[in-house]
Amino acid sequence: MYDHFMDQLRSNELKVGERLPTEKQIAQTFKVSRSTVQAVMTRLALEGAVRRQAGQGTFASRLDDDMMVRVDLDIHNIQSFESEMAVSGDHVTYKLISFSRGKVPAMVAGKLGIENGTEVNTLERLRLVSGDCIGSEVRYFSPEIILNVSAHDLETQGGHDLIEQGLGLKIKRIDAALRAVKASEDQADQMGISVGAPLLVRSHTLYSEDDKIILHGESYYVEPFSFRYTATVRST
Repeated sequence: MYDHFMDQLRSNELKVGERLPTEKQIAQTFKVSRSTVQAVMTRLALEGAVRRQAGQGTFASRLDDDMMVRVDLDIHNIQSFESEMAVSGDHVTYKLISFSRGKVPAMVAGKLGIENGTEVNTLERLRLVSGDCIGSEVRYFSPEIILNVSAHDLETQGGHDLIEQGLGLKIKRIDAALRAVKASEDQADQMGISVGAPLLVRSHTLYSEDDKIILHGESYYVEPFSFRYTATVRST
């Protein structure tokens, strides 16, 4: 139910300001209890996807599908996650979950600039630092990308290396956003954490030198992992 409404919001099928069906109608549609509907609506409201008005209903409110506050970062030297960790003497390894070709969610299709139903290569794996799982990642590659890499590469190379060394592409720009979510049952099982544990999510779309989309992905980080970044205010 949550994914259904998020896909509608992100694909603009459910437009900003549009009222959602009543909780009774949603419960009947999905054949669930009213308490389940209320829990999902509460989560959507906490994430800023909808706003609830007493006596009036629930309305779509997310203006941007990734974030409510946008910051323009002036990054002169794009460092990969692996490079950043190497500075502190840590080594990143991976555990491959899956590498397959299939249809993507509507939100991802929008990020890749493709039609719903288009099949793309999807990479899912866990990230480990010094043997400890610090999160997971999923990467959806543009259908124009021919990904000819070995299973060994998928289990050992970072995302930037796969792109620049494996594909021969130079990353020009990264459009990224941060948000927080609760771990699902699948995520909790994969990462060895509790269901509902907080996860920091970094959504990112990578562009090549000719400004074409390479991939869209999401990286999930468990506590107590943190990000460091520098923002530069540019004069206009």
